Amino acid sequence: MNSYHPYGGRVRTPGLLLLILMLMTAAAPAQAGHSEPLPLAAADTSTTAQPDTLTTTTDSLTTAADSLAAAARAGSRRNSGVDTTVIYQARLIDNDVSARKSYFIGDAQVRYKDMTLKAGKITVDWDAETLTAEGLPDSAWVVNHSGTDSSRQLIIKDRPVLVQSGSEMTGDQMVYNYKTERGRVVRGRTAFEDGRYVGEQIKLVGEKTFNVSNSIYTTCDLDSNPHFHFKARRLKMIVNERVIAKPIVLYLGHIPVAALPFAFFETRTGRHSGVIIPRYGESLQEGRHLRGLGYYWAPNDYFDARATVDYFEKSGWLMELGTNYALRYRLNGAIEGSFTRKNFSSGYTDRRWDLTVRHSQEFSPTSRFSASGYFISDNSYYKDLSINLYTRLTRELRSNATWSKYWPEQKISLSANFSQVHDLQDDVTQTTLPQISLRKSQTQLFKPGKKTGAGSRRNARWYHNLYLSYGSNFLNARRESLSMAGGDTTIKVDTDRSLANSLDLSLSSPNKYFGFLAINQSLSIDQDLYDRVHAFSLNPATGTIEDNEENKVAARHTFSYSASANTKIYGVVAPGIGDIQAIRHVVTPSLSFSYRPDFSAKAWGYYTYLQDTSGRTVKRDRFGGTTGSGGSQMVSLSVRNLFQMKRGSGEKVKKIDLFNMDFSTSYNFRAEQYRLSDLRTSWQANPARNFSLSASTGHSFYAWDKSRSTRVNRYLFEDEGWEKGEFLRMTTFNLNFSLRFEGKGEKKQKTETLSDTTGMGADSLRWADDLTVEEENMLRRGRRFQDDRAFGHQSIPWRLNTTFNFFFDKTNPDRPNKRYYLDISGAELSLTKKWRLGYSAHVDLEKGIISYHRCTIYRDLHCWEASVDWVPSGSGKRVYFRINVKSPSLSDIKLEKFGGAGSVLGY
Repeated sequence: MNSYHPYGGRVRTPGLLLLILMLMTAAAPAQAGHSEPLPLAAADTSTTAQPDTLTTTTDSLTTAADSLAAAARAGSRRNSGVDTTVIYQARLIDNDVSARKSYFIGDAQVRYKDMTLKAGKITVDWDAETLTAEGLPDSAWVVNHSGTDSSRQLIIKDRPVLVQSGSEMTGDQMVYNYKTERGRVVRGRTAFEDGRYVGEQIKLVGEKTFNVSNSIYTTCDLDSNPHFHFKARRLKMIVNERVIAKPIVLYLGHIPVAALPFAFFETRTGRHSGVIIPRYGESLQEGRHLRGLGYYWAPNDYFDARATVDYFEKSGWLMELGTNYALRYRLNGAIEGSFTRKNFSSGYTDRRWDLTVRHSQEFSPTSRFSASGYFISDNSYYKDLSINLYTRLTRELRSNATWSKYWPEQKISLSANFSQVHDLQDDVTQTTLPQISLRKSQTQLFKPGKKTGAGSRRNARWYHNLYLSYGSNFLNARRESLSMAGGDTTIKVDTDRSLANSLDLSLSSPNKYFGFLAINQSLSIDQDLYDRVHAFSLNPATGTIEDNEENKVAARHTFSYSASANTKIYGVVAPGIGDIQAIRHVVTPSLSFSYRPDFSAKAWGYYTYLQDTSGRTVKRDRFGGTTGSGGSQMVSLSVRNLFQMKRGSGEKVKKIDLFNMDFSTSYNFRAEQYRLSDLRTSWQANPARNFSLSASTGHSFYAWDKSRSTRVNRYLFEDEGWEKGEFLRMTTFNLNFSLRFEGKGEKKQKTETLSDTTGMGADSLRWADDLTVEEENMLRRGRRFQDDRAFGHQSIPWRLNTTFNFFFDKTNPDRPNKRYYLDISGAELSLTKKWRLGYSAHVDLEKGIISYHRCTIYRDLHCWEASVDWVPSGSGKRVYFRINVKSPSLSDIKLEKFGGAGSVLGY
């Protein structure tokens, strides 16, 4: 009986069983009772519907098996050398019994251990214990170079392909000894990441070790004449581990340009330990230099570390250290730092360093700890050593550590915080150590009965809507600044220590009065404890009021009350334009009242009252000016207008917020003058994803006295304003709009593998325009010594990001002040598929000057790329030219030229 199966199907027929028994007999040793594993577990044959396809039948296999079994019984007792299952398939299987050879022809495939061999033809020599794979000759019509004619030529198709341990190798011919596990490949080719190896002869000398003669490696995809390649006479390649070559020569085209006696390359993919290859360069200021020489250590999946050093011929060295650690759902963090004994700006040797720390840990679902710290040895460290614009413009270093704990059932939260802000420009450091906060969120004071349903709501009393919240905050703050006295510079230290307790009682209305009015009330009681107070006294000799601190605990109690009422008014219109179903206008008026007594009055005892030498009464706050004076009895009014649109139909209905316009003002009955505050108006619209517009204005109700150049406590309408229609006077106007456009290109990839610029291995990072602001800032801090990328995604033909800001201050009508500027960021244009231009600038339109601008030119050179980065003015003035291999793994093969002396690390 004949049996045909599709490709890869197992054939189970009496003929095949006989063949298996024959092979067992042929492979059996002379000693009785001992057997070896089967050289072939089963024969996989297949057929297709093509008329020219050759097939193998069970009758032919039976005949071959009988002949081979007879030869075996005649005394051919040999060990096959195969110690595991071999699975094979082909269109035609032919067995030469006399020569003890098997031929697999047409889409042949043999699987042995973790190796898969595919070829047009595979020959198994059972005596020599070898497999030989080669392509099949065929003819095809080939078009000549001019493209005007074609001729029929002999070609080789289905060249052998060897797949093992995830690596793939092709060649003209492959020979493999399955007993010694050695092999040879003629004109072998294999790919690694974005490059490929080619060798005249490749020999498999170990389980995963290849010896290659006259090898070539390149990332250029041109087969015949690559733009560049490395050539080595002898090369040893250990699959997924390393490549050792000697000697190695770099060719540009056919021209040798550099040579090394030997070279060592890591070929392991992913995260692994290894030497970090340095980058070579030159600059006029620092001479020749090597950057990034070091080692990356990844002992496990939870921790890694790196150490690199930059050496400069004329100035010294800079060392960078870094480590990352992570335990999923538990903790993660990073520590990075740098150290140098050279001051690159002044030339004097000095110890300089920086340190950045980030840590986040979750102890439980309700408890966590996070910390981040940024520390430097001196204020000009980043300015001297960094070429990253974001780092150079950073004027504050903020460090923070916070532990928090939350008890959900009790609605209690506790947190402890340490923070430090270092102003690099004024050299002022503000430290908070610690700040401890305890908070109990709103809790219902009187709970209604357990009845449910509408009846329970009717039986609810007003006191069931009383809610109480409590907060306590302990603060210990310290401020350090430089003080000049008598030509000497000293450090001035100010401290502030207090404990604040607040109790908030609120009453909310569950039901709206008259069916549309919501009313809420709140009473806040605060207690502040201080460990010191100010004692004021009049010095009769000098006539001045002297301030002396007394170390004693003092308490201050304050309170405030507020009430608010609000409602919503809706208006809907159906314009009947296109697919617009409706436009809705939502008006939210709100009226609030707040009261706070004047705690500077004598009755409260928080102020000291004195009479100066002129007899004038002077009052001073015993708590350092934090009590405030004057009190408040204020009524506030605000109106919010929201315009919305509904368009589309069915499942494609979209609701869009068109714009909102808000008005607000207030009246303080306790103020001595100017009781009515300015009318504030704000307007904001986001009609499209790539466009936003906002504006705000301020209008004063009071008149302006030009003779005294000051505001007077008199309303505008009192000065014949009714007749002139002048009720308001504009004091401020701000306008901001941003545009973001880009052409349609190829679909963006979510991630892009970037070259390793930090020595921590290749990172998978999203493009900058896909990152949030915080993510981008964290990314910039991580590469604080590296330059920002000049271009975004190369597949977008053009893009433009602009922001316009206008500020107008007319508080003094006689001396108005205005400022307006334009920011252009990420303006890019692809002139062709190869040429790309970039531009960014900050333009002061009022002064008519360009404060900062940057021009970039990019040229795609197939497997290479070239760029020019030019900043013509400002503190970062520079010119930078670079041509390098495009491949991330070989991007350090480059030619670069620097101009400008602003930084040792490049420009």
